[in-house]
This record gives sequence, structure tokens and C-alpha cells, in this order.
Amino acid sequence: MSLNSNGISCARCKSYLFSEDDVVYCHVCGAPHHRECYNALGHCALEELHGTENEYSRRAFEENQTEVEDKKSQAEESTVKCQMCGERYDITEQRCPNCGTPDLKSIGAFREFDFLGGVPADYDLGDGVTASDAKLFVGTNTHRYIPKFAVLNKKNKFSWNWLAFLCPAGWLLSRKMYGGGIATSILTVTAACLSYPLSLKLYGMGMLQNSSLPAKISEVADALPEIGVPIIGLALLGTVINVAVSLVLALLGDYIYKNHSLDTIKKIKSQSTDVITDYRKKGGVNFALFLLGYMIAQYGYLIIQYLF
Repeated sequence: MSLNSNGISCARCKSYLFSEDDVVYCHVCGAPHHRECYNALGHCALEELHGTENEYSRRAFEENQTEVEDKKSQAEESTVKCQMCGERYDITEQRCPNCGTPDLKSIGAFREFDFLGGVPADYDLGDGVTASDAKLFVGTNTHRYIPKFAVLNKKNKFSWNWLAFLCPAGWLLSRKMYGGGIATSILTVTAACLSYPLSLKLYGMGMLQNSSLPAKISEVADALPEIGVPIIGLALLGTVINVAVSLVLALLGDYIYKNHSLDTIKKIKSQSTDVITDYRKKGGVNFALFLLGYMIAQYGYLIIQYLF
């Protein structure tokens, strides 16, 4: 066992020395060695410097280390480390100049907020994409999505996403999965159009004005022969489409988003000259598109009815 050797290296092999290492010190200059390294040489690795102005000095080394640590500490006290991208910036700034993330250290409950949700920054999510890469791409709500990305794979595709369940088209569009968002919007509008004849029929029969749900159900049941099987069948088909879309996106949405994120990140890393900027452009959240998806789901069928 050795004396305290934290932060110093073996004079011969230059490897860091730890408390559990068998360390010996030169009786002339005090230079530390692994015992094996010293025995292999049979003398101090810095013997040629003995008696010169460059002779090893443990005291000088420790004083230098203390000075370096003091400077580092002072630098850390005057700067803030961004919890999103890892860059350090002046403590007087309110947000990171590199990625725009606000400084949360001054907000009590968020002082130790973990943007990765407990996933190590260098964790490989697949194909060389790390959790840190995904964090920069996902941008918003990373503490939820990154842990999901870490556990979802081809054998484990299912999770639950409430936002994708409640507004599938809006969620897909807001996360910039445009193909899926457009397809889902078309399915949602189609489902609404299929149900529209039933709503129109019920309205014409004066049933929708009744505020009592049990009464509505009773009246519809009594009027089934008058409504007609085709209209009811279309409405049921529309309901099945709506429920199926919501359930599929709720269960597979996170897995789909993970694959989209990893594929996009890989392309950006291999082709982009400004990775951070492209992460922002192709990742993150577009709230305007979420609202657009919501409006399409709610009122798209009315536009179709008006046009045709």
C-alpha cells in the first residue's frame, strides 16, 4: 500500500496511481513508482534528473495541482454548465447561448433536473446514436422519451403515450413525422366522414338536441329501422378506424418515434456540417403543427363536406 497518491502518475509507466496500488517512492527525489516498475529498472525512473533543477519534487507537484484545482474551481463558480448540451457559459446569462436552454439551477425543485431521465449520456440507443445525441434532437420532454428509447427495441415495441392516444395526428406532426401525420390525418378525417351521415340523420330526427345520454341511446335504438343499416355500418366503421388509429399510436408511438429519431440523427451526423442547428430544424417540437393536426381531426370532415 502507498501513501496518498491521488492525482499522480508512475514515473516510469505514466499510469495513474491509486490507493490500492503497491507504490514505492524514490529515496532521493520522492518520485512515485509502481513497485514492479521500480524493480524492473532497479532505480528511480528519473535518476538522470537527480541533483539538477529539473529534479522531481512532490511538494512542487502538489502545489501546482492545488493551483490548477483552484483555477478550475474559480472558473466553475463563474460559469454554468448547460444541462441540455453540456456547454459552459457565463453565470450571468439566463440561457445557454449554444442551444437556448434556460438555466434551471436557480429554480429550487429543478436544481438537479436530469434531462436524460437517468440514462447515461454515452448510452448507445442503437447504431452508434447516444442518449446525448437523442437529447439534442428530441429537445422537449427528453426526460420521458430518452428512457423510453433506451428500453424499446424489436422485441419490446410497446409503451403508452397519452398524447399520441388523444391526438395522434397532432402528435405525429408536432414531432415532425410528416408522412405518418398526413396519413393519420387522412384516416381521421375519413372516419369522421363515415360517421357524418349518422349524425346528420339523428339531427334531422331531432335526437341530438336531447341532452340526456340514456334518452339518446333509447331513441336511437328505437329508430334503428328508420336510420338504416348502411348508415349505421358506416358510422361503426368510422368508430373502429378512430379507435384503431389511437390505440396503435398510443402503443407503438414511442417506438416509431425512436426509429424516426435514430434514422434522422444518423443522417445528420453523416451529412451535416452543423449538427446542432440541424438537430433543431429536424427535431424538437412544432406546436403550430400540433394545433393543425388537432383542428384537422376535429373539423376536417366539415371542410370535406363543404367542398363536396
